[in-house]
Amino acid sequence: MTTRGTLRELVGMREFRAMWIGSTVSTAGDQLAAVALSLLVFERTQSVAATALTWSLTLFPPLISGPLLGWVADRFPRRTVMVTTAWLQAALMAAMAIPGMPLWAMIVLLVVVLAISSPYLAAQEASLPNVLPPKRYDDGVALFGTSVDIAQMAGLAAAGFLVAHTSPGLALMINAVTFAAAAILVQVSVKHRPAADPLGRKKKSDDEPRGALTLMVTEPRLRTLLGVRMLAGLAMVPEGLAVPLAASLNAVWAVGLILAIEPAANVLGVALLFRLVRDPAKRERLIGPLAILSLAPLIMFAFNPNLTWTIVLLVIAGIGGAYHTPARSAWMRLLPDQYRGRAYGIGRAALRSSQGGGMALAGVVAHSIGSVTATIAGAGGIGLLLATQATFAWRRARGRSDTKAVAI
Repeated sequence: MTTRGTLRELVGMREFRAMWIGSTVSTAGDQLAAVALSLLVFERTQSVAATALTWSLTLFPPLISGPLLGWVADRFPRRTVMVTTAWLQAALMAAMAIPGMPLWAMIVLLVVVLAISSPYLAAQEASLPNVLPPKRYDDGVALFGTSVDIAQMAGLAAAGFLVAHTSPGLALMINAVTFAAAAILVQVSVKHRPAADPLGRKKKSDDEPRGALTLMVTEPRLRTLLGVRMLAGLAMVPEGLAVPLAASLNAVWAVGLILAIEPAANVLGVALLFRLVRDPAKRERLIGPLAILSLAPLIMFAFNPNLTWTIVLLVIAGIGGAYHTPARSAWMRLLPDQYRGRAYGIGRAALRSSQGGGMALAGVVAHSIGSVTATIAGAGGIGLLLATQATFAWRRARGRSDTKAVAI
């Protein structure tokens, strides 16, 4: 992801180090909690449907709370937002761990915990451009992204062992401790900065956008970057169809492997990208080609590949998904500070919707046509067309911005 010297420099920054450790640890804790609660639901209800519904609840609250609560990260000091929400999450998670807590109450508490994660993440993301020097911002975003992927994989791997050998309540309490640790780290290490937009930004001229959403859809570079990131909804179709895909390959045991390929290959892709291409401007030019690479291999599923070739194709596609890291950093860098919290909330909800919607639609299509591989190939074909169009749109948008910069 970064060179050893760059990594040492990033970890040596007190503010960044605190936010990075807190985010990584709490992400791993979230996986423990999700598995623990799902197991509790299954133990008490013996219902597969109820268990699946509980797991799906981890996806939906941010879709609503992102757009509705993102403004908190702009209206109030961002350190205050992070500390307050982390302590609230710690308290709610600790309440979930109380023995004998009714399932309905635990599920309500989980929804609240997930909902208030949106202002925390918005404040965290919006703070990074202020915490990191410009020359290290892209590296910091890359480290954050890869660490989250690794923490998710490690958390899920540890969850099964921990819950099986101890109790779900212990896993929930461990997650509460991770939130408390994040709150303490941010409180003692991150500098207090005034709110970016304390009273709501007033329109000063006819050229100034009226809100974050208006800015996102009218500024060509922001609009294109959001669009290209939403292609993840098509790129993640194999993950959504992992179980029937493994079954069609007569390798049900490979479900976990198929699910792990995307985050693992993405970590590898980011590492290669940042090792081989050190110039942020050059990485931005690769956003389009890498987006194409993340989808083009899926077309080959039309030929019904065996397990070995399935893994190869998914690894190549996962490596191409590394484009999300430079796209994420470029998008946040283009946003004015006073819009970052709200824009992040809206963008995160859009990205989650594309991922969940893409996987759900793929399931319906696969059931209708009776072919998992044809569905994946179709997603790849549609994605390739959209990614190619987005590549040209991104090139035009960057060209116009460079021309304006020269004119100024």
